[in-house]
Amino acid sequence: MIVKSTPRSYSSPARAAAADETRARILVAARTLLGDGKGLPPFSLDNVAKQAGVTRLTVYNQFESKRGLLEAVFDDVAEEGGLTELPAVFAEPDIDVALRRFVSVFCRFWSGHGSAGPLMPKFGALAKLDPETAASLRLRTERRRQSLTVLVKRLLPDAPKPSAELVDVLFALTGFEMFEALSARNRSAAAVEVLVQELVAQTVARYRGGK
Repeated sequence: MIVKSTPRSYSSPARAAAADETRARILVAARTLLGDGKGLPPFSLDNVAKQAGVTRLTVYNQFESKRGLLEAVFDDVAEEGGLTELPAVFAEPDIDVALRRFVSVFCRFWSGHGSAGPLMPKFGALAKLDPETAASLRLRTERRRQSLTVLVKRLLPDAPKPSAELVDVLFALTGFEMFEALSARNRSAAAVEVLVQELVAQTVARYRGGK
């Protein structure tokens, strides 16, 4: 009787660990180049590969494109910067508490927790020169607007549809540009958050009809 053999899998925990280590090294290299360090080459797949000590093909196999690599960098920064807390924010039953927590999450993110803050100006500068970076960054930025749309639906449950104007104002108030502008005069991150929280509360009160 002929016994059919089962094809041997070439995957192994050791190989998977090596692939994860390589991926992590590439992400570190990408963030290093994006960090605008003096004497470093510009961000590109070739330069990231050299910085990580791998081939360009290895980078491509891991991320498929420069945009794929950028998306992975954004995910890495988001996780390190605390944006993984957002699902808990949306699960908060009290909408006012949820909105305050939303503001806190982004203020901590913009303040540089997990290196997110220092990278934001570089992302913005690169986006002006690179359409792929601009598209990725715009997509990420719009996710915050979409999140605020969900929160505004809960803030104004009797409105036929969320107030687009309120969403846009809250979007501006919780953005990096606002945080950076309010960080003038050596204000601490905590002091800036207090200001942003006050501005958000005043804006919401106005749209709710409060004074």
